[in-house]
Amino acid sequence: MSSFTQALVASDPAGFQRATQSPFLRRAAQGTLSKEVLGRWLANDRLYIHGYLRAAGRLLSFLRLPQVVPAALAELHADPASKLLAWTIDDLINIQQEERFFVDTATRYGINMNLPTDEHGQVPVSAKMPGLRQFEALFDGLQPGDEGLLPWIEGAVMFYGTEKCYLEAWMWAKSQVDDTDKDGADDKDGGAVRREFIADWTSPEFVAFVKRLADIIDAAVQTQEDDAKEALLQRGLVKWREILAAEEAFWPVINA
Repeated sequence: MSSFTQALVASDPAGFQRATQSPFLRRAAQGTLSKEVLGRWLANDRLYIHGYLRAAGRLLSFLRLPQVVPAALAELHADPASKLLAWTIDDLINIQQEERFFVDTATRYGINMNLPTDEHGQVPVSAKMPGLRQFEALFDGLQPGDEGLLPWIEGAVMFYGTEKCYLEAWMWAKSQVDDTDKDGADDKDGGAVRREFIADWTSPEFVAFVKRLADIIDAAVQTQEDDAKEALLQRGLVKWREILAAEEAFWPVINA
C-alpha cells in the first residue's frame, strides 16, 4: 500500500510531469539560457523564498506541541508536531543559506538578480512571474485545517509539494546534461547552472531533507483511523493540486 505522500504524487502524473519538466529546465541543463533569462528567474526565486519564510511562520503557529513531559524521556520531541517543528527550524536555516548561495553565485557569474522596482523599492506585481504570484497567494493564504485532525497537514503538504517538485525538476534537468561537455565554459550563463546550481539542487543532503518531511507526514497520517486517513488525503489533494499549478507556472515560457 502506498504512503500518504506517495498517493499525492501518484494522484496526477501528468500534472506532476508538467510541474517538473519544461523547456526552461532543459535549456538550463544544456547551457543555452542567457544570463538575462536566468537572472530574472533567480530574482523571482529569491522573492519566492521571502514568501516561503512567511508561510513557515504561519505553519509554526498551527502546531499543537505536547504540554506534558512524557514519562519516557526517549519520547520527548518524538510526536509528529515536534518533528515538524524541528524540520521547519532546519528548513529556515537552510533557506537563508540558499538565498546567500543564490546571490553569491549570481554575483560571481555576472548575473543580475534584480527586478524592476517602484519608488518605494518594491517589485510591482506586473514584474513578477505568474508562478511567483501564485506561490505568494498560497503562502500568504495558508490556513490551518480541522483543529481536531492534524490542523497542520495542509501546510506540511504545501512545503512537501514545493520541495518535492523542486528536487524532481532539477533531477530531471540533471538528466538532460550532456556528459561529454561538463566544463560549461561556453555556456551562455557562463556555466552557472551546470557548474553550481544543479549540483546544489540535487545534492544527497537535499534528497534526504525532502524524504525526512515525507516520513514525518506519512507517519502522522498512518496512526489515524481509515476514515480520518481518507479525510486527510482529500485535504492534502486540494493543496497538492494548487502546488502543481504554481510549480508549472513558475518555469518561464521559452522556446524548446
